[in-house]
Amino acid sequence: MKQIILIFFVLMFSGMPALAEQPIPVRHFFEHAKFNNIKLSPNGQNIAFTFQEDTEVKLAVMRLKDKAILSSFAFGENMHVLNFHWGNDTRVLMEVAEITGNLVSMTGTPVNLYAANIDGSRRTELFRTEMSAYTILHLLPDQPDRILIGKRHYAERNGMRAFTLDINRARERYLDDQPRGVIAGLLPDNSGAIRVGIEFIEGKTFDENRAVIHYKRGNDWQQLSLPSKRANPEVNPLGFSADNTKAYFSSNHDMAEDDVAGLFVYDFATSELNLIARHSYSDIGRGFYSHDGEVLAISYTATANEIEFINAEHKDAKLLAGLKAAFPGQLVSITSFDRKGKLALFRVSSDRNPGEFFLFDTEQGKATYLAAAMPQLKPQQLHPMQAIEFSARDGKIIRGLLTTPANVNKDLPLIVNVHGGPFGVVDTWGFNREAQFFASRGYATLQINFRGSGGHGDDFYRAGRLQWGKAMQDDVTDGTLWAIEQGIAAKDRVCIYGGSYGGYAAVWGVIKEPDLYQCSVGYVGVYDMPLFFRGDGSDASRSRTIGQFITSHVGEGDDYMRSISPVHHVDKIKAPLFIVHGSKDVRVPIVHANNLRQALDAAGKPYEWMVKEDGHGFFNVDNREALYTKMLEFFDKHIGKKPD
Repeated sequence: MKQIILIFFVLMFSGMPALAEQPIPVRHFFEHAKFNNIKLSPNGQNIAFTFQEDTEVKLAVMRLKDKAILSSFAFGENMHVLNFHWGNDTRVLMEVAEITGNLVSMTGTPVNLYAANIDGSRRTELFRTEMSAYTILHLLPDQPDRILIGKRHYAERNGMRAFTLDINRARERYLDDQPRGVIAGLLPDNSGAIRVGIEFIEGKTFDENRAVIHYKRGNDWQQLSLPSKRANPEVNPLGFSADNTKAYFSSNHDMAEDDVAGLFVYDFATSELNLIARHSYSDIGRGFYSHDGEVLAISYTATANEIEFINAEHKDAKLLAGLKAAFPGQLVSITSFDRKGKLALFRVSSDRNPGEFFLFDTEQGKATYLAAAMPQLKPQQLHPMQAIEFSARDGKIIRGLLTTPANVNKDLPLIVNVHGGPFGVVDTWGFNREAQFFASRGYATLQINFRGSGGHGDDFYRAGRLQWGKAMQDDVTDGTLWAIEQGIAAKDRVCIYGGSYGGYAAVWGVIKEPDLYQCSVGYVGVYDMPLFFRGDGSDASRSRTIGQFITSHVGEGDDYMRSISPVHHVDKIKAPLFIVHGSKDVRVPIVHANNLRQALDAAGKPYEWMVKEDGHGFFNVDNREALYTKMLEFFDKHIGKKPD
C-alpha cells in the first residue's frame, strides 16, 4: 500500500511549474481558511465541511459524486460551528458558540448543539447551554436517531450525568446505571455503554482537588486504585480497544517528580494495569482511532510531529503508517471513515502546509485530492520551523520553536513571539501564520514554551505558578539570550511581541530587561494587574473558580499585583512600544490598554497605537491586514535591514 500511495502522489504533483520569486501579499497570510475541517458521511456518499466568512464559521454539505452543494448552515455574527458530527447518513450535528476573537480560549464558553437534515430541512436546536452544559460522549451508530451526551447542571453538585438525546426531537432520556459522586467525565466503550467515570473531589484550595476513577466490572461499579506517587495525579481517558476489553488512559500517577503523562492500558478481564508508552519530555497529545474505535496511535504534544503506534497490526494503523510514509515530515490525521472502513478522509499539514484534505479508497489504494485550507499559500514559498531547547538560568530545560527565512540562520533580526494563556497553553510545531509572514520578510521568529506552559508535564506546569512576570519572563529572556549567543539573532536587532498574556510579557519584557529588546508590540494584553486581580469585567472574571485560580497561579494582594504590573512600572521602559487592542474585547477589556496609555502619557513615554472594532485577537481580515502591515513597518523601522 505504501508504494501505491507514493506512486500516486509522485504522479499527482510532478510537472508543476515553479513559482516566480515575489513577496506574498500580507493579506494572503491572514485570510480565513477556505476549509477548517471536512468529515465523511457514514455511507461514504457526502462530506460536511466548515469554512469561515467574515465573522462566522459556517457548515456546508456536499455530495461527492457530482460535487453538488446540498445545504449550508449559518448562525449569525460571531457565531462559529466549532465542531460537527454525522448523526446518521442524512442528519448532521453542529456545535455552535459565539467567538469574539481569534485568541479567545474555549474554556467556559457556552456551546449550543443543533441538528439538521443534509437537504437543509428540519434544523433543530437540540441543546442550549444556559444553566446546564453538555458533552457528546458517543454517536451511537446502532441507534441512528439518538446520541449519548454527558450533561452538567450548574445548580446541582453531582457533576456529569449521561443521557441519550433524540437528534430529531431534542428529547433526553436519563440512563440509570452510572457511577456515583461528582463526576467530571464519563467514558463509554465502543458500543456506547458507560464503562468509566472520573470523579472530581473539590478541596478548599486548588492543590487539594483530586480525582477518583470509577469503572464498571460485570454489573458493579468499582473504584480503580492507582498506586500513585503523586498527591494529585492527572488521569485522562483516551478510549477502548475495538473489542471493549481494554481501556486506555494517560496519567502521570507513577512519576513522583519531573513527570510527563504516559499511556496506560487497563484490562477488564485480568484487572492488570500496564504502562505501554511514554515520551522523555512530552505529554500525550491526542489519540488516533480506527473505524471500529480502536486506539491506533498517540501523538506527543511538545514534539515536532512524533507519534507512537499502539496497535500497529490493525489495518487502519497500517493505512495511517502508509499515509505518513507518503507525506514524509508532515502531520497526517484521519478525520473520518465510512462505517465499513472502506473510505478514509484524511488531512495533511506541516510547518509549510496549512492543511490539505484527501479521500482514500482502501480497496483501490487510491487517494483523491479534495481541498486545501489556504490554497493561496504554496509549501515551496514557506519556511521551516525547527524545535530548539536551552537551559534556563536555574538549569531547567526550556523548549521552543524557531522559524527562519530561507537559507539564512545567522545574524538575523529576531521577533520573540510569546504565547498567551499562559498556563497550560503550548506552542506546537506546525503551520503558524505569523511566523511564516515574518520569515517571508526576512525575520526569524522564536516561540518559547516557558515554565507554566502545557504539554511538558504537570511539574513543568506547576513551576510557572506564582511566577507571572518572574521566572516565566526570565525563561523568555534566557531564550532570547540563547538565540543571540548561538549567533542566530543579532543582539541589536531583537523585538518582543505577543498577544493576551503574550501582550503582557511583551511590555513587561522591556520593563524587566530595558536594554535587551529594541522594540515591543503588545497585542490585546493584560497590563493593569491590580485591576485584573480585583475583576476587570472580562467574561473570565465572572467564573465561579477564577478567584481560587488567580490566587494559586498568579498571586494575591494589591501590593504584589502592583509589583508585576506594567501600568505601574512604565518609567523603566526605554524601547519603542506599539500597543494594539480590540474595542470589543471581552476577554481582556480595552481598559487595560487605556490604563497603560494613560500611564505612558503621564511618564512622557512615546508609543504607537492601534484600536480596531474587533475582539480578543482580530477576526476581520481587513483589520488583520492593517495590523500586520503596520507591525511590519514598526519592526522594519527598529530592527529591519542593516544600512549598506
